Amino acid sequence: MRKHFTIAAILIISLSCVGVVQAADVGGEFVGELRVMTKEDKPLEDAVASLAVATDIAGDLGDAGDWKLGLDVRLDKALSLFRDHIWDADDTDAAEDSISLELDEAYLNLYSVSGEPLDLRLGKQYVDLGVGDGITTFNLTRPVAANFIDELQNTRAVIGVRADYYSDEANVTAFLQPRLTPTKTGERIEAVYEKVEQAALLPAFAQTGMQLADVAINEQPPTYDDDGMGITLKASRFLAGFDMGIVYQKGYATIPMIRDFALEPMAGGPEGPEGVQLAKLTLTQGYLPLQKIGLTAEGTWGDAGIWGELTYNMPKEDFFSPYLDTSALPEEYRLNSDKYVTGLVGMDYFLENGVYINGQIIHGFPQEITKSMLNTYLTGDIYQEFLNNRLRLEAKLVYCFDDQGWIIMPEAVYQLDANKKCFGKLAFPGGSDESLFRQMEDLTQLLFGVSINF
Repeated sequence: MRKHFTIAAILIISLSCVGVVQAADVGGEFVGELRVMTKEDKPLEDAVASLAVATDIAGDLGDAGDWKLGLDVRLDKALSLFRDHIWDADDTDAAEDSISLELDEAYLNLYSVSGEPLDLRLGKQYVDLGVGDGITTFNLTRPVAANFIDELQNTRAVIGVRADYYSDEANVTAFLQPRLTPTKTGERIEAVYEKVEQAALLPAFAQTGMQLADVAINEQPPTYDDDGMGITLKASRFLAGFDMGIVYQKGYATIPMIRDFALEPMAGGPEGPEGVQLAKLTLTQGYLPLQKIGLTAEGTWGDAGIWGELTYNMPKEDFFSPYLDTSALPEEYRLNSDKYVTGLVGMDYFLENGVYINGQIIHGFPQEITKSMLNTYLTGDIYQEFLNNRLRLEAKLVYCFDDQGWIIMPEAVYQLDANKKCFGKLAFPGGSDESLFRQMEDLTQLLFGVSINF
């Protein structure tokens, strides 16, 4: 937390020392939420209260550019623990351990550098050069940030330098990312993924005749010295009524992947039931270097908006141990460096009665990093506004064609006035017994909240 404050202070001081800085504009949003985890033994007692404040500070540098600084402060705590961990904490440091502080966006914009049609953005920023709605197959600059199941499409800002060059023929964008920003997920989501992994891997280790007694994880950092920094390039132009683009992306998958393992007998010989040898499993994890090249297109067809992406993915060769590509493991865990194709196509449309509909077919979600992990999904979004656009009723759907899993998320939002709104949401995963979304069933939640802009 103190590190983030130091970075923020340095940025503010540096910007305020520039003579052309104009008065800063300060704004933000306060959000209070209550999540009732309906599958818990005591749903109300285990309900999670969330308080969050997102603050944005922005200012001008005259005609040369502008700057922005964003700070997010968040508290997520079960009601049963709220008093013990906050009010009854031994000291303020102990209470602050329950509060997270995220340096969100923090960047400097420079326009028409040296009089050329070139803009630069330096610092922490959101980078999305794909065209998918809320998702893209060019995802190396879009690490997920999710504490709860309804936040799985939220992303984190990444640090780097962006350059945009404009000409009559084409627009060119380049983004240099010196260091990886990893995906960040909450304990409840992590617990589901760990449970699914263990259920898939343990039967394979049972064939060794040993009983697994301990699991250790050895996480390796990204291999910058060997594989370099991340870079994304996109060139686009308007052609036949569509904005067409070609994208090259090089970097690292934002989720650490199992790349090797070692199964060793525990010291002391057989200690398990009926003399079964106990064993320790050590998993080696690393960040997979990836290259992507592909095409994007977006435009209109009549009154409908349409878009699409097609991406050829090239994982680094020899990243995974050959022992991971074996029939003893379930198909999705037979990890190798085979090249593969991902893509998406989508359309949205307003019906005459004001109903908005949006649908996408997606082959390869961001967390599906190798060929063996790929699935095909349908995502849908439908909403209509009532009461002079003050009330919005919306429903979102994600369906996996491969394992028949799904998530349904109906939502209602009421605008109290220009700056205040209240909302309610249900996130309900399910599907076939073996599907990933069914394994997330324990994350089912009812959400109630209020938002105030300032």
